[in-house]
Amino acid sequence: MARLRKQEKSLLGEVERLELEERLRTEELREIRLLLERTHAHMDRIVRRARDLERSVDQTRPVLAARARALYKLGELSYLRLLLSVERPSDFFRGYRYVTALARRDNQRMAAFRGDLAALATTRAELETRTQEALALRAGLERARRNLEADRKRKTELLTQIVGKKETHAAYLQELEEAEAKLRQLLLGLAEGEVAVPIAAFRGTLAWPAAGRVRVPFGRRKHPKFDTYTVQNGMEIEAPSDAPVAAVHEGTVVFADRFRGYGLMVVLDHGGKHHSLYAHLGETTVKPGRRVLAGETVGTVGVAGLEGGPGLYFEMRFQGRPEDPGDWLKRPEK
Repeated sequence: MARLRKQEKSLLGEVERLELEERLRTEELREIRLLLERTHAHMDRIVRRARDLERSVDQTRPVLAARARALYKLGELSYLRLLLSVERPSDFFRGYRYVTALARRDNQRMAAFRGDLAALATTRAELETRTQEALALRAGLERARRNLEADRKRKTELLTQIVGKKETHAAYLQELEEAEAKLRQLLLGLAEGEVAVPIAAFRGTLAWPAAGRVRVPFGRRKHPKFDTYTVQNGMEIEAPSDAPVAAVHEGTVVFADRFRGYGLMVVLDHGGKHHSLYAHLGETTVKPGRRVLAGETVGTVGVAGLEGGPGLYFEMRFQGRPEDPGDWLKRPEK
């Protein structure tokens, strides 16, 4: 985010910044919800423990009270009086053991009672602390919700402006063309990775990088409002947010970072100057230089296109030039 803010202001950069801002807010919201759930679970355990301690205290209190009244009636030397009440000298040692055990049991009961009282006080204090934490988390959750809604509103307003105003739309397309030129330069300048099985033999049989329908196909498109044409170098696949994105073929990761106009992007080199490109990701799970197998996860679905919905932008390129991904992927089952 800090890097995006330092870049020269542009429509592409602003869209990307707002998308990232929205994702950060969503992650913040998810984290607060998780903390709140854990806090509530901890509070439930504390409440159960407090109830057990209260039950123990309530059960022990009358027993100790009755015992204390009995000892009080015997006077200050109560245990000695019990011992001296033995009538026969032969029973003195047995009486001594009995009185000693009785005194020890009374002390243990009193110690346990005091321990329960102390534990109950500590538990109640901990419950109060957790309650305050839960209230603070709920306030934070509400702030995060408001911030997320504000971010979504700003992004919607910007996307509406790009789609609805001809001048803004033209400027956005110009920036996209510049981003495409930089991407082609990037791909042509990348060192070729090592691949055991060339991808060319698998044209038309590759597995899809994400499950979903094609929202925007490859090729030339006419804008319904401005009577202008744009070229789509890849396809947008509508897929659930955070769904896994898989490599369509084995290859080497040659790029895994943010790229202006493509968001968070992963590029795989499949040998013979063939590349697959996975853009507008929510997260990446690979780093440059890593070898990946076909079907291995390279990232997760983020937000793609001016529609602003969750989806994956996917390209296939040969010698830096885009090719129709539909010619490479196996046809979806009807």
